[in-house]
Amino acid sequence: MANLIPDDIDFAAYEAETEFRVKVRRASVFADDLHAKFDASPSSRSPAMGSTKLRGAIEFRPGEVTTWAGYNGHKKSMFTGQLALDLCEQRQRTLLVSLEMPPGDTLQRMSRQACASDLPSRERRNEFMRWTDDRLWLFDHVGRLTPSRCIAVLRYFAHELKGAHVFIDSFMKVVKSEESMDEQKQMVSDICDVAKETGLHVHLIAHCRKPGGQGEDKPPTKYDIRGSGAISDQSHNIILVWDNKAKRAEADKREPNPMVMGQPDVVVCIDKQRNGSVEGKFGLAFDVRSLRFCDSEMAAVDPYPMEAA
Repeated sequence: MANLIPDDIDFAAYEAETEFRVKVRRASVFADDLHAKFDASPSSRSPAMGSTKLRGAIEFRPGEVTTWAGYNGHKKSMFTGQLALDLCEQRQRTLLVSLEMPPGDTLQRMSRQACASDLPSRERRNEFMRWTDDRLWLFDHVGRLTPSRCIAVLRYFAHELKGAHVFIDSFMKVVKSEESMDEQKQMVSDICDVAKETGLHVHLIAHCRKPGGQGEDKPPTKYDIRGSGAISDQSHNIILVWDNKAKRAEADKREPNPMVMGQPDVVVCIDKQRNGSVEGKFGLAFDVRSLRFCDSEMAAVDPYPMEAA
C-alpha cells in the first residue's frame, strides 16, 4: 500500500532550501560563460549605432535597459529615432512606442533622416516604407499608457513578433506623476525583468528636471533625470543628449564668436555603462536639412542603403 504524505507539513523551508541549492553554484560551473566573453567573434557582437561616434563605444545588448535622457527640446527623441534606423539597417526588429507623437509625424522625421533629405520624393518615401517591412513597428497610441499595458506590449512584441528593441517615449507617459516614486521604481524594475526574461533591449526615454541658475548651458548628468533615482540605478546604461542652443544663437549674430562656433552642435554623454568599458562625452554635428547627427560638419550625410532591401 502506498505511503501518504500528510498535507499539514510546512514545506516552505524545503522550498527555500531547494532554491538556494540550485542558485548557489561553484564559479567553475560558469566556465563556458567566461570563455564566451573573451572568445566572441566580431559577428557575434551586439548591435551598435553605426552612424555616429558611438559606434565603437557602446553595444545595445539583449536583456538590457538603456535610459536616454535630456532637457525638454534637446533632440533626444530625434537622436533615438536615428538609432532606430541604424538598428533597422542591421535587421534588428524594432518597435517605437511613441506616446507623445502620432505615427505619421514619427515617420515623417525618420524618412527625412533615412533619405538624407528635407523633402524626399514620393518614390523615395515609398522605398523607405518598403524597407521598414519586418524591421520597424509602431504602437498606434498617443497619450498615457498604464504600466501593466506597457509591459504587455513589450511581451507581445518579444513573443509574437520576435522583436529585439523597443523604444518607450517617454517614461512619464507610463507612470501617473513625477511624485509617484514607488510606482516609478516598480515600473523600472518590471521593465528590467521583462528585458532579462525576453532578451529585448528596452530604450527608455526620460526627461531631466529643469536646471537651476546655470540654465541649459551645460549638459545634464544622470543625477538630473526627473523622477525616481531608481531610473538611473537600475538601468544598465545611461546616455544623455544635450543640444548646444547657445551655438545656434551665436550663429545668428552678425559677428559670431569663433570659439563658440567651434563647439559641437550636440553632445552625447555615456554616463553609465554597466557591461562596457567606455564612458564619456561625444561631440557631434547636426545636419538641419536631414535631421541627422554625424561625426563632424565635414562628414557626408548619405541616405541609408534602402535599395538593397
